[in-house]
Amino acid sequence: MMKHIAAASLFLIMVGAGAAMADDDCHVPMDQWQSREAVEAMAKARGWQVSRLKIDDGCYQIRGIDGAGQSFKAKIDPATLSVVKMKYEDRDDAAAMRERRRSSESGASDTSGAAPANKLFETGKLPKSVVR
Repeated sequence: MMKHIAAASLFLIMVGAGAAMADDDCHVPMDQWQSREAVEAMAKARGWQVSRLKIDDGCYQIRGIDGAGQSFKAKIDPATLSVVKMKYEDRDDAAAMRERRRSSESGASDTSGAAPANKLFETGKLPKSVVR
């Protein structure tokens, strides 16, 4: 019976250690954090252009463009300024998002009152609708 308890305890300890290792949160006391200016200097030294710097899950999070022009998101340890996690964004997705944002900002929606040219409106009249 003791062997089973010891084996179960060892298993739970190993599972807990694996979960802790997979954690990408930063658990650093605030008095050990480096300043935002230090993070920006580190990013500049790496050739990064920072578009956003915020705190997320106890880490600094940088969104920007690296030296090769690739968009990325990086989690930075606030004490050591080492990269905890880095994710590159797909160029096609980023371009599509910029295009959607640009078209919505320019007011690209058609408000002329003309019926769209598709089979739903073959009569050429707009449907009657009430928005409440």
